Amino acid sequence: MEKLVTRFYGVLLSIYIYNEYTGYMELEKLLAAINKKYPEEKEFIAAVRKHIDDERKHYMLFKNYFTKNERIPFFVSDKYGYIDLFVKHIFKVKIKELDQNSIINNNEKFFKLCRLIMMTELRGLKQVKTLLNNNLINKNESLLKIFKVIEKDEPSHCYPYQYWLKKSNSHMPRLRENLTDLWIHYSLMIIKVPFLLFNGKLKRRSEFY
Repeated sequence: MEKLVTRFYGVLLSIYIYNEYTGYMELEKLLAAINKKYPEEKEFIAAVRKHIDDERKHYMLFKNYFTKNERIPFFVSDKYGYIDLFVKHIFKVKIKELDQNSIINNNEKFFKLCRLIMMTELRGLKQVKTLLNNNLINKNESLLKIFKVIEKDEPSHCYPYQYWLKKSNSHMPRLRENLTDLWIHYSLMIIKVPFLLFNGKLKRRSEFY
């Protein structure tokens, strides 16, 4: 049982560290495009910057946890990245293929991206609250501290994208985006995460991201 619990921690945090790393790396690209297109939007820029800094901080918290336990994360692909999957379903490309400069110059595409990021963060907040009620997380003091930090930071991450949508009189998420959110969430929880947990051939990365 102890080995299975340790495995659960390893799989869960491998998914989290991938998502945090991808999040801040891709947001850096978006922020560069925002700075170029809307340099006068100081509040918006500062809010996105805080989001990036928090994602990087969370990445480091997970990295430090792995390091202290003398482990490297398991290898997980973009099939386990929440925003990766959202982008793939809605934009029909991989997240690394997104042309941020092109998107920032097309209002409809930028509004769409803002909604996807906002929904990803809202889903992340719900998931953290669920984990904080999980007995396995509560038994691990180090992980409990990490997820409490994330719970505190997460609400502000939706703000810049909500702000921009409201400022631009654009709509909030509609049926297709909400259904996509539900599909991604439940396919991860019911199918993909259990598959990793019980996949005896799952390898660890050779190094950190």
